[in-house]
Amino acid sequence: MPDPETNGLRILGSEGPTLNATALRSTKAGFLALGIVSFALATFGPWFNLLLGYGLMVASMTVAIVGIWWADRSAHEVHRKPALTNGIFAKAGAALSVVALMVSTYYTGFFLFILVFWPLWFIALLLTWAFHRAWIESDVGSEVRA
Repeated sequence: MPDPETNGLRILGSEGPTLNATALRSTKAGFLALGIVSFALATFGPWFNLLLGYGLMVASMTVAIVGIWWADRSAHEVHRKPALTNGIFAKAGAALSVVALMVSTYYTGFFLFILVFWPLWFIALLLTWAFHRAWIESDVGSEVRA
């Protein structure tokens, strides 16, 4: 007979790694970015509005960049806290966000801008990567929380 004081509740201990919420946010952002791209492509019908199409594509690029940022953040959280796992969610979120970003840049014409000025983009990406690695290796996050 069950104990009436417990009301059937049990506290289960964590025996494995816990799922990282940032990785789930990354996946949700990737799906949202693809959904916005799909909706923007659906507007290429009889009621097409150029301003609406560009606005949706820019919104999709913004959400995709946030999704990539969350995926990167999730990957670094796993290195700092081994009890967390991001499984496939961060990788899927990053992949979905990259696909949405590529489709959005192609349809807005921003892809041609990137191709024309690729040396500047290459230098900017190298500098961004260097600052990113320096930020991660300095472990500023723990100093800010302290």
